[in-house]
Amino acid sequence: MNRPLHHMDFIFQTKLGTYPLATQCEMLAEQGYQGLTVSAWSKELYLLPEVKQQWGLDVGALYLIYREGLEGFVTRTVESIEGCNSIELALHSGDQVQDADRRLLEAILPVCERRGIDIALYPHVRYGMQTTSEAVALCQQFDHPNLGIVFNGYHWFGAQEQHLERRLDALWPWLRQVNIAGCRLSPLGWGGVATIEPLDEGEMDNFVLLGALERRGYTGRYGVLGWESMGGDVYGNLERSRVAFRAMERRLAAHPDWAVMTAQSS
Repeated sequence: MNRPLHHMDFIFQTKLGTYPLATQCEMLAEQGYQGLTVSAWSKELYLLPEVKQQWGLDVGALYLIYREGLEGFVTRTVESIEGCNSIELALHSGDQVQDADRRLLEAILPVCERRGIDIALYPHVRYGMQTTSEAVALCQQFDHPNLGIVFNGYHWFGAQEQHLERRLDALWPWLRQVNIAGCRLSPLGWGGVATIEPLDEGEMDNFVLLGALERRGYTGRYGVLGWESMGGDVYGNLERSRVAFRAMERRLAAHPDWAVMTAQSS
């Protein structure tokens, strides 16, 4: 398989501060990652066009959150971002998807079409749009070629949406990219929902997820989600996740049937 493996930059935002983008890229390149996702609040977005040439990494996506009052920020970001042609967009203007979210999409999708940028809706536990079902409904409503979905294994697991095979089938026409993490349901985790851990930890069986995606023909990149609560050595956590991911890839290639669950676990 040897899929492109990226890491989200949250892992570099620690209790002691944030690693500079250059250090992030040097660590990822040395580890053998192929790219990264950058959060929209980074102070170094102006450096994104240099990432590929300087470090050989792809900027797979920009992670962006919309809440009411951030219309201008989101629109300016879509209008101005360089060095990246995909935005992972989390919607959180209320307890569920709101008309404000729909108005925002109406405003930015023409800009995305003009600039060649994809919006991948990012279901996020404890946000207004927290399930893949809600993201699918928006994609059906807008029916726009620049609008899709990022499947995030952590948020699917944390929201307890369940029915993995059915959810993947439902979102498949709009799937743009996949994010994964080690995680376990726990009140000590993010938002009192679930922990975010390296891929060799937690309750979430990412091997089964990889198998389900492989059977459907997914060939895109995988982004690993990290968080400051993981603690410890950032470089070491990057290494643990990379080693675990490549081991799962090799195992899946040798034994694809091992990732097929019985019906009651789907």
